[in-house]
Amino acid sequence: MTRMFLPGAVLMLAMVGSASAEEAPIPVARDNQEMGQAIVQIGGRQCEYHRSDVEGALRRFDTVRQVEFLNNHGTVLVRFERGTVQPDQLAQAVERALAMGWGCKAWVE
Repeated sequence: MTRMFLPGAVLMLAMVGSASAEEAPIPVARDNQEMGQAIVQIGGRQCEYHRSDVEGALRRFDTVRQVEFLNNHGTVLVRFERGTVQPDQLAQAVERALAMGWGCKAWVE
């Protein structure tokens, strides 16, 4: 059985879809000038492989907006709201999270 769609029906579907999209809140992007960033280096035996622990430690800061692992050698880019946290605090949080059994070090470059 072949189904045919009438142009009016397609238009009506498009209008219904766009009406619901207009009601949804549009996320507001923060200006890059409001964002700070830091490179956190992680060192120690196998420490760079504990990504979930690293991300968890960084995400505990309410103002951290992005955690990006730049490579497999313990280099992490952290973007956060400027003026809310010091980069050294980020490194200390990572080191505390990893030191409890892994003996890892973290520092800011």
